[in-house]
Amino acid sequence: MILKRQKNKSNRSLKVIEVIKKSISQILLKNDLPLNPNFRFPLSVVSVDLSSDLRTAYVYISTHETIDDEEIIKRLDSCKKYISVEMNLLVDLKFMPKLIFRNDKQILSHKKINELLNSKKVQEDLKK
Repeated sequence: MILKRQKNKSNRSLKVIEVIKKSISQILLKNDLPLNPNFRFPLSVVSVDLSSDLRTAYVYISTHETIDDEEIIKRLDSCKKYISVEMNLLVDLKFMPKLIFRNDKQILSHKKINELLNSKKVQEDLKK
């Protein structure tokens, strides 16, 4: 069995991740994106993953909107340039990373685990 060595992120990349997360959160909280039907609820940035060369940022988004997840990503992709320009005003980096928006799937897994823990079978096993 071959195990891949996990690369630890450098302090610089961790700092860049936090700065990007904070700046995108500020932009999305304002909720003045150039969209025709704007979001009713602000979007939340759950996490940001950065490539090793700091050129690509994967931004994981969560929301309380009733819109389909794919539609939210399409809307964010349509105003990606606006978000990059606003982020460039807030952050001073040599290279601004390319933003790729994704839905956060952790919330779904948390809900499934919660449902399993609250099921009758688990409750009966706990009583034993």
